[in-house]
Amino acid sequence: MAGIVVSPVVAQAKQTICAFDEEAASEIKKTYSLTNMGIKISIPANYRAVARTGGSIEFVDNGTYKMFQCLLNNPGAGGRGYFGIKVYKSKIDYLYSNVQNIVPGRPNFFIVWEKTQDNGTTFHDLKLRIKTRNGILEVEQINGDEPITTEQEANELRTRLIEMASIIDTI
Repeated sequence: MAGIVVSPVVAQAKQTICAFDEEAASEIKKTYSLTNMGIKISIPANYRAVARTGGSIEFVDNGTYKMFQCLLNNPGAGGRGYFGIKVYKSKIDYLYSNVQNIVPGRPNFFIVWEKTQDNGTTFHDLKLRIKTRNGILEVEQINGDEPITTEQEANELRTRLIEMASIIDTI
């Protein structure tokens, strides 16, 4: 009697990893006008603007943009943290909420600094807030998804946000 041996084929799900290296910022700049938000921003020419759910715009390098496309086309894929600039309309109802100070030489540009505590760790959330004729905007530096937990890191980000104010103009 002939027997048929059936061995189950174990399908191993191969997880896609969207591994695209970050691209260094170009020395050449280009200007994006975000008329609906009331600003224009000068960014490296090799950065791309990405419209996100909820109305925010992120400016990211080309490698990060390719990673976003890979993640979009491969649900459940893995990726990496990323760096960039995020601009969105603020949800605050009071302009001066958590404002630390005004950006020197830039009226209507403010540094916002919130501190929260969780299990003895202080988390720092810093943003650039801009009052425009179209409303109040928040501008964040995306920091690779790493939380800021020291005063030194927070002060370094504060300095970068003040520098970032120089590449943004209200329109």
